[in-house]
Amino acid sequence: MSMPPSIIERAFQLAKSGRYATVGDIRKQLDHEKYTAAESYVRGGALISQLRSLIAAARAKPLE
Repeated sequence: MSMPPSIIERAFQLAKSGRYATVGDIRKQLDHEKYTAAESYVRGGALISQLRSLIAAARAKPLE
């Protein structure tokens, strides 16, 4: 049985999926997936900037 991804890894996966429009949406999904303290982990200028860039790039592509 494999370990689930860390909260940061999962945030990047969600951002790349193209299904979330904002970092707040990603935080909500992490909470829904039972990751604890998403608000505390998914923060900071550099991380937020990276996630926003990934969201924008993913949403520019058509969903599969």
